[in-house]
Amino acid sequence: MTYKVIGNSRRIEKDFLKIINSFTEEEQNTIWQLLLNDPKGSGATHWKIKKVHKDIWQLDLPSGYRLEYTVLDKEHYVLVRFIGNHDDAAVFLRAKK
Repeated sequence: MTYKVIGNSRRIEKDFLKIINSFTEEEQNTIWQLLLNDPKGSGATHWKIKKVHKDIWQLDLPSGYRLEYTVLDKEHYVLVRFIGNHDDAAVFLRAKK
């Protein structure tokens, strides 16, 4: 079953597309395939996915970026909550605790 990727806000959607489009075509394809088909990860994933909070997953991206999202299995959505560099991600996670 394929998931739909949506942003938590218009700003996050805009940032997500801007950052993802800055990567190589191969990196973009890998990220999209992962988010659409296996957002919680598996042994076959190229980049490391980890659960960083009770409902937040993190995907480490190229160039020092992180993508943090919630997987809504019932609705088949990946809700992007944050995309940015590692320092910004730490601030985001502290705010969620």
